[in-house]
Amino acid sequence: MKKTIRYTVLFVLLLAGCKDGEGPALKDETTVPDIPVVDMKDGYFIYPHRHDNMDRGDHDFEGRAVIDPNYYERHPFKRGEIVYFQNPDFDHKKYPRITLEKMSISRIVALPGETIEIKKGQIYVDRRKLDSFYGKAHRIGSDIEGLKKGLEQNPDGRTRQNLEHAIKDLESNQLDALRVPDGHVFVIGDDWFRSFDSRHFGPLPIDSIQGKVLGYPAPPPAK
Repeated sequence: MKKTIRYTVLFVLLLAGCKDGEGPALKDETTVPDIPVVDMKDGYFIYPHRHDNMDRGDHDFEGRAVIDPNYYERHPFKRGEIVYFQNPDFDHKKYPRITLEKMSISRIVALPGETIEIKKGQIYVDRRKLDSFYGKAHRIGSDIEGLKKGLEQNPDGRTRQNLEHAIKDLESNQLDALRVPDGHVFVIGDDWFRSFDSRHFGPLPIDSIQGKVLGYPAPPPAK
């Protein structure tokens, strides 16, 4: 009898943590939004990133990203890591205005064998809500709720139009359940509005990843 009660309570608790077929939230309590300053070592190099796909409000990584090209020879890929990769081919007819440079950087949000889904700008992995700062759509460091709060301040003119456009764009982000194939990861830039990533070109082959982004280069010592 006691076992039956215990299993019933456990079942109720599991149901309470699930909604619409989703499991308990998937958390990443290791990755942080702050970008570390890195001392250069032999083998590291600085990638002059020229785009704002990783912009969280401070022109993040533009022109300065420290890359360790040998990192993944010693470590496995992990969710939340920012990787340096060769841009894959994509459907130019579908995206005729997109021109990509040879290399780019973006953040891993799903790993090989996982199923990713996006609903109104929120990422779900294996039907679990990705509860992390990078788990939902952002524009220059603000998520959809933050942008809506900006609208509540009653801005007018161009500012209001930009906010409304950004909210509409972020909320329109949808992706039907997609299993990430073996040998691939799914990457998304931190500024969804300005990023061209796996939402557009599909899962990224691991073979095209050529290093991990460690942070910003430390400034040279004062003379």
